[in-house]
Formats: sequence, structure tokens, C-alpha cells
Amino acid sequence: MPLFTWHGDLPLEAWRTVPRGAVATLAGHPDWLDIPLEGVLFLDTETTGLVGGAGTLIFLIGFARLEGEALVFRQLFLADPAAEPAFWQAFLALTRGVQGLVTFNGRGFDLPLIEMRLAIHRLRWPGLDVPHWDLLPTARRLWRRRLPSRALTALEEAVLGLERSPDDVPGYEIPSRYWSYLQTRSLEPLEGVFAHNRQDVLSMVILAARLAHLFEAPEMDPAVRGWDWMQLGRWYQESGRWEAAERAFRRALEEGWEDLELRRAAWHALGTLLRRMGRLEEAAGVWQEWAREFPNEVLPAARLARYYERIQRDPLEARRWAQIALKRIDLQGDPARWWSLRESLTRRLNRLGDVLLWADSEERA
Repeated sequence: MPLFTWHGDLPLEAWRTVPRGAVATLAGHPDWLDIPLEGVLFLDTETTGLVGGAGTLIFLIGFARLEGEALVFRQLFLADPAAEPAFWQAFLALTRGVQGLVTFNGRGFDLPLIEMRLAIHRLRWPGLDVPHWDLLPTARRLWRRRLPSRALTALEEAVLGLERSPDDVPGYEIPSRYWSYLQTRSLEPLEGVFAHNRQDVLSMVILAARLAHLFEAPEMDPAVRGWDWMQLGRWYQESGRWEAAERAFRRALEEGWEDLELRRAAWHALGTLLRRMGRLEEAAGVWQEWAREFPNEVLPAARLARYYERIQRDPLEARRWAQIALKRIDLQGDPARWWSLRESLTRRLNRLGDVLLWADSEERA
């Protein structure tokens, strides 16, 4: 397929222009920075069972990779279980030189099953040892709070601008269609399976490109909304991209007017990030906004008490916020949860009382 071919909202060319740093971060493997995209294989299997096991056969493997100005997609079909050794020999030959692997739930299903079937025939595939990006955990982490399902078909509709044909074969039907083929030797029941597998692989290519591009520049992607900004912000923070994390948390605040849980999480994350960046005055401003917007929230008041005592050296303001925090704890109705913080705030009040008493006596003297 030429790279100008569109699949959903993106052309296949989007994979060739993918930002490598984003792929390395999302895949969790720095070696992705050095892998040529021509060496990356997208792979999906169809099997005789939805749960792997010693009796489960892989009867169809679809795989694709860049070759020149095209994405080349191939399928290997196990026409007869007795031909399985030749099937795997052909797979090893056609995937020679793979340097990176992309799957959707491959870590939990496809790759263990491939390894087991190869071991039965005393074969080993080098692709099992290369850097692997399983798109399912990435999609779950990014969209788990906003999308009710992170199945590939659900992501196609919600993120990729695709809608499966009404004739698409559901996954649970695929094993029975292969057994029907073995009994009748008619390929007709499997035509939809071949199409389903092809769609899965192409969607993986576009999903990988979409994820990497939006991770690099989320402001440019309409697929990023609401809670997605929180998930991205946490990811940026973990990977040391603190300025990007700050932008993401502020964007979550902008989009969260009707979602109090999202705003609470964004205030919390933004204040913590600014404190870690050493921007304590700005962090205090965030805690004040958080405390004003959520009159029963304990943490911003407790953090302001600490800030005014240790940073601003303002015992009066520190005492005021410690008292506010203790009153808010009393409203929570869960003494065990707040026991440690209550003890800390009580000690802080006692300490501040001593400081204010000493200051008052000094002033009278």
C-alpha cells in the first residue's frame, strides 16, 4: 500500500514521520531511538482459541512493515495443521531482520503463543528478543479515564476515525470459522477473518503513529480531551518533561469546569509539580486556588500551613492555615485516614503557638 493511503484520519505516511523520542518513551525502551522504521514489524495473530494453551494453534499471522515508499502487508495462513512446521519456517524467513516489534496485547497473548508453538518445533524467532511496543497498555494508560473501552475496535471509532464494516467478524467467532474450514475445506467462512486481521494490523500502524504524534504535540490533536491531559501530564512528569507536564495539567484545569474530580486532580498535580520544580510561590498560589474552590479539601490547607511556616516564616498565616486544615479534617468523618496528618498539624500548631508566644513576649519587653 502506498504511504499516501489513508486509514481513518491519518495516512500511512504518519508512521514514517513518527517522532522517535515519543516512541521510546511510550514503549518504555530507549533502543527505539536507534531502530530504523524499516526494521519495525507490526504483527497480529488469529488462533483456534481465545485463551492460549498447548492445544491452541495460530492459523493466521498478519504482519506489515515499511519497504521503500510502501507499507507491505502479508498474511500467512495455516491451510492444514499438519503443515505447521512449514508455516513457521515461512514466517521466520519472511520476518528476517526484524529490529522492533509492535503489537496490540501481544505481550499478554500473541508473543507467548508464538514462542510456545515455535518451541514445539524446536525453533526460535529473533523477533521475541527485540524491543517490543505493546499498544494496549499505552492506550489503557492514556484513555482509561475517558473511554469506556480500550479494545482496538473501540479505539478505531473513538480515536482513529474508523468504523468497522457490519460484516466484520467478531473475535469470538474466529476459532469456529477455522474449524468449519477444516471440516469443509471451503475458504468462504474465512474471508471475513482475513479482512479482520488486515484491519487490525493497519489500525495498529495508525494507532502507533497517532499515539507518538499526540504525545509529542498533544495541543495539535483533537483526540486529547479532559482526563487525557492528566494522564499525559503524569507521563511527562515521570519522563522528566516538566514544562510539558505543567502545560498538560493547566489544560486539564481549563477543560475540567464540569468535572470536579478532574479539577481536584489537576490542582493537586500542578501544585506538586511546581513545588518539585522549586517554584514555591507559584505552588502556594495553586494551593490557595485549590483550597478556595474546594472548601472541604484538607491537603491544600495543610500544604499552605507548611509553606507559610517554613518558607515565608509567617507564623500567623501558618497557624491560620493549620487551623483551617484541622477543621476540614473534622468534616471528613474518617478519623483513621487523617490520623497522621492531624497529629502533624497539631504539633505544628503547638510549635507555632510557642513561636508566637515568644514573639509577643519579646515585643512587650
